[in-house]
Amino acid sequence: MFFVVIPTTDAQTPAPGVIAFTNARVIDGTGGPAIEQATIIVRNGKIDAVGPSASVTAPAGAMVVNLSGKTVMPGLINSHAHIDPDLSVKQPPNRDEMIQRLKTYATYGVTSVMTLGFETYDEADGFYLRDMQRLNIGPIVTDAPRLYASGRPILFRPGPTGNETPDDARIDVQRHVPLRADYIKLHLDGVPADLKPDVIAAAIDEAHKHGMQTAIHIVYLRDAKLAIERGVDVIAHSVRDMDIDAATIAEMKRRNVALIPTLVRDRSVFIYENLPDFFKDPFFLRGLPVYKHEVDLLSDPARQQRMRTDAATQDSKRQLAQGIKNLKMLSDAGIAIAMGSDSSSIPDRNLGRWAGYNEHIELELMVSAGLTPMQALTAATSTAARVMKIDGVGTLQAGKWADLVVLNANPLTDIKNTRQIDSVYIGGRKVNMAAAGGTN
Repeated sequence: MFFVVIPTTDAQTPAPGVIAFTNARVIDGTGGPAIEQATIIVRNGKIDAVGPSASVTAPAGAMVVNLSGKTVMPGLINSHAHIDPDLSVKQPPNRDEMIQRLKTYATYGVTSVMTLGFETYDEADGFYLRDMQRLNIGPIVTDAPRLYASGRPILFRPGPTGNETPDDARIDVQRHVPLRADYIKLHLDGVPADLKPDVIAAAIDEAHKHGMQTAIHIVYLRDAKLAIERGVDVIAHSVRDMDIDAATIAEMKRRNVALIPTLVRDRSVFIYENLPDFFKDPFFLRGLPVYKHEVDLLSDPARQQRMRTDAATQDSKRQLAQGIKNLKMLSDAGIAIAMGSDSSSIPDRNLGRWAGYNEHIELELMVSAGLTPMQALTAATSTAARVMKIDGVGTLQAGKWADLVVLNANPLTDIKNTRQIDSVYIGGRKVNMAAAGGTN
């Protein structure tokens, strides 16, 4: 028996040669001030130099891309993504639809995605696509984001293959080792049939033994406290039932626990009680090849009426407001915030979680919570890379991959300007927006 060693960073085919991007405003992702009239030198897909054009000049023979009047920022990183296919439309095999969802992310400037949980029916296809990308084989080595993956979430499952005991949880984590999972996802819903504290502790401990980080789905403060006490690395949703208390914030800070707020996830529960205006927005419609079936379902007046009278749907409005409040408190306290949207999760059950588009709504919601545009952009770039342990991306600095989003307007003056996408580059290679489902 032998194992193929799969690289973990070279997850895209880089552009060969030297490219000089000149005369741009550069937001480098570090949180520092933008560099006006800057040049970025890219060599074989990686950044060779970046700085003011007066000090960084194009080498002889370089292909020069003049970006006068434009803003360049690092590609967005979605720390909590999914690429689940819609089983109500097509049964397995799932790879073609998963590829289309990935390429739609790229259309919207999302150049790295961490899938926090496959389903049983798409786990094998998801890891296959990730591994083929890392070997530079197959259909997602261009025009698609870098793919990182956790496997099927660890949640309460009764029975002989379930997660009722600590030993069960350890076995489930061990199952992820030959898959080379990039993360382990746990799931708490705050219901009686839930993972028990000793099971959570065992799963987290086993993951750490194998060098894997852990993230957990929660709703309630009590479950966040439990997971933090048991050693979880990332809280993958906002606390949405009450104000997060000072003691919990202090413990998160002491243990270096990060937050992925996923505010847009809660918005997506209730926003379709009426026909949203953005269904006619050209920026939204660039994803229509993937979105159309869900748009048709959500446009049904009868469905909208049911949502207006559904108690759980209406409660999500309160949960969103609470999550927004807690995000601001955690950010002010210095907790690491990573942008994630929970988009494209089980489309036949979770309608309206738009791959690519929702990441821009998440940024806008983060700013509405009180973060500055720079803080939101940093959460979607360098902090996301650090929290999710994704190497080589997240900032525009020498040695990093040239994953770039070129904008026609400055997002520091208005976060909605992240929608003004001129072009996207992954590893210095320009994304074919038409092939990815968008337009050039």
